Amino acid sequence: MQGLKNLVSGLIATLKPKSNKLEIETYYQNSCGLSEEEIYNIVKWLTEGFLEAGYHGRGHLIFDVGNQNIQDLTLTAVLREEPMFLYRLGVTPSPTQAGVRWQLEAQHPSLRLYQLVPDENC
Repeated sequence: MQGLKNLVSGLIATLKPKSNKLEIETYYQNSCGLSEEEIYNIVKWLTEGFLEAGYHGRGHLIFDVGNQNIQDLTLTAVLREEPMFLYRLGVTPSPTQAGVRWQLEAQHPSLRLYQLVPDENC
């Protein structure tokens, strides 16, 4: 049942018009344990990367405490072809749906930032 709900919400999201300006949607709980300055610096780093790559559109950033149900968010990003990143606060990133995986962004100094990418093993 949850899979169907995720699919429906993802399909509805694809109907919304895409942004032509740079936007970063963030998702986190108040108890994520990061200061506003730390969150700002992560978003700033990501924004600079988007601008350097010439990307203009919506991106997503999840501050992940681990074992969260984020499949609806990741499915929406996949269906809309929008980049999604995850900042890992726990030991491992929350799982995502089949066909995609989290890839570590080794350029970020924290070694906690991941990008959602297609899984070549599927």
